[in-house]
Amino acid sequence: MINDFLKKIAEEIKTKERKFTQEDFYFILKYMGVTKDSTLKDDILKFYNDFLTNLNDSLVKYDCKKTKNDLNTTNYIAFYVDKKANYKDAIKVYFPVKYEYLISSLKTVFLYLIRNSIKSQVKFYVKSTNENIVIRFYNPEDVIPFIHYCDNNFILKDLLVTGNPFIVKYKGIGLVKDDNTINTYNGTLALMLEEYFNLLCEEESLNNACDIDFLDYLIKRGNLEENPEMKFNINSIEKSIRIILNKGELDEKDLI
Repeated sequence: MINDFLKKIAEEIKTKERKFTQEDFYFILKYMGVTKDSTLKDDILKFYNDFLTNLNDSLVKYDCKKTKNDLNTTNYIAFYVDKKANYKDAIKVYFPVKYEYLISSLKTVFLYLIRNSIKSQVKFYVKSTNENIVIRFYNPEDVIPFIHYCDNNFILKDLLVTGNPFIVKYKGIGLVKDDNTINTYNGTLALMLEEYFNLLCEEESLNNACDIDFLDYLIKRGNLEENPEMKFNINSIEKSIRIILNKGELDEKDLI
């Protein structure tokens, strides 16, 4: 799928004579595999506000915030997390549920994290994206039990969308690492794609766009990067693509 994605972009650049920016790539990656939908916005917000009201009557340690407004609102809720926790030690889990199952999935995720006192942060949207639920697990050893729980409680093949082809998956659930201070995994990926295609345009070599060539670009780009946070993110993308190209998806030994 990575190869198909890259060749499709190269063809669009040639036929439409347009360049794709980092913002364009981020938008494309975020909505792959989904149909735009916001019809559940009010129901999702009601569920979340009721959930927070119940949390306020409990002893659960949590912190929440929102960024942006209306349909573009990004909701964050963290459980048992020290605000100074190290992002690089965490694993970011993409749980790309279909929009119609978002509320029930959020409820299941929240209750699992609370019952097991898991240090984590959950991000979710009120509109459909393939990033509908993103969970940052601060202790990597918590990830496998969570995925097994999901696998035992959902029919994952019917619950999940395919989504971003550059995110390596285990049982359909994506796992990555990023620094998250200078940029996110997808933010860095979008930047690398912009740079890569700009280079191909400059060299008049768009026909060379393919998964192996992009991986080679990432390796060289990572070696040249001097900022340690950006280098961490580039290396994380490189590792994910290597696994995707070699094995298709993760297995448990990759997560340990």
